[in-house]
Amino acid sequence: MIYTDETLSQFIACQKRITQPPQKKMRLEGKHLRNEMELESLDGNHRFRVFMRQHQDFSENFSIGMEYLPKDEPGSFCLLRCNGVHGGHRVHPHHLSCHIHRSTSDDVNAGLRVERYIEPTDLYADFRGALCYFLRAVNVQETDLFRHFSSLVQGDLFEGETSQ
Repeated sequence: MIYTDETLSQFIACQKRITQPPQKKMRLEGKHLRNEMELESLDGNHRFRVFMRQHQDFSENFSIGMEYLPKDEPGSFCLLRCNGVHGGHRVHPHHLSCHIHRSTSDDVNAGLRVERYIEPTDLYADFRGALCYFLRAVNVQETDLFRHFSSLVQGDLFEGETSQ
């Protein structure tokens, strides 16, 4: 399949249900706390895998991303990834701040599975804030947010939004 940037944006924006929920607690693997879940578009045509990772000792070093799982081709590719601070480098100055990675159609169609489009962000400052941002950005339906992320949606982390 040939992907367009519009198609990739639609994959991110389409409303999704959680088909395989995350574990209640993140598991420790090496030095990282990890969790994952699976999502599906409400029309059932598209599947996604979400990964969540946070360094055990350096909580500002985290990554939350969503991979697209094509039905008719092998493999997957990451559409969106929200990262925290994970050390600076002259080649990668974006590592000094929170940032968002996105895939482009040119990269996906060329077989590159690395999200090279990167933008610094102040939309979140820690893992919890990034998870709130991410769940809204990938459009997880409200009922699933309340069912599986009640500690996030209670209080003001979603700026007082309530389910409809």
